[in-house]
Amino acid sequence: MTRLLRVELRRLVARKVIWLTLAAAVLVALFTVSTVYLQASSIDRARAGANQELQQIQEQVERDRAMCLADEQRERARSGDPRVDFGCEQMQAPTAEEMYGTMPSLVDQYRMLLTGLAYPLMFLGLAMGSTAVAAEFGHRTMGSLLTFVPRRAPVFASKVLAPALASAPMAVAALALVLVGVPAVFRWFRVDDSVTGAQWTSLAWMSLRVVAITMVAAALGAAAAFLLRHSGLVIGLLVGYLLLVETFLAGLGGALLGRFALTRTITGWVQHGTTWETWPMTCGAFEDCQPVRHTLSFGAAATELGVILLVVVLLGWLWFRRADLD
Repeated sequence: MTRLLRVELRRLVARKVIWLTLAAAVLVALFTVSTVYLQASSIDRARAGANQELQQIQEQVERDRAMCLADEQRERARSGDPRVDFGCEQMQAPTAEEMYGTMPSLVDQYRMLLTGLAYPLMFLGLAMGSTAVAAEFGHRTMGSLLTFVPRRAPVFASKVLAPALASAPMAVAALALVLVGVPAVFRWFRVDDSVTGAQWTSLAWMSLRVVAITMVAAALGAAAAFLLRHSGLVIGLLVGYLLLVETFLAGLGGALLGRFALTRTITGWVQHGTTWETWPMTCGAFEDCQPVRHTLSFGAAATELGVILLVVVLLGWLWFRRADLD
């Protein structure tokens, strides 16, 4: 089994798909760092008074305020009532912080970015796994492989494990770029980048969970390709599920369906548990509507992901064991 896995890894490395997904992961990481750079740059220029849009808005507000005060004085003189108030003092120009917000702490920035990165990395892992296996069926090489290794169980295991292992360096490369690039942006713009040792430990575990779920997605893609035998069908099925169930039905189904949404489970895994709020569907005219707080523990998220992986892998194995490869 170990020898077969090594052979499968070498074959996978020789394919273009692994290098294409690696390049895509690097581009995703660079785009992520660039968004942080653009946000920090906008805030920095606004604070330095170099943002023309903010200056124009501030100057316009000051002109409107001066006109308001002049109209207020004229109305007071005309009516003889000094209590006339047009609310001119409430016309205040926005500050740079109000206009562009403030940079979050480095820890909060990391947590948001790592959670967001999990989804494109999972998609790339799924594409890698499904493409690697579907190509074997498309080129009719799976049957040839079985003539050299006649037992289907180790062949199936190596085909599922190889993409999972190969996706790990891809995820690590993307995370490394983000974990190095974001502090560089913070230091360049003189933003506080202090992180405690305990916080670094938490971020390290969070990064490992992102790598792990990327490997799970690659294994799922490979196992699903044994069922569908086409990477486009695997990816299309996932996209259709996300659009129909996660976006539409989850919004209509309330807390129960939202609780078992795949995206919620992924967030619960990456963030080591997650919480969210929903509002009651019906509230009386005189009722004090309060949001309902929901919690998904890390253990529950891990269990759900494990069940999904087990079911897909088992179905893929059962189909491969009985399928006619011709």
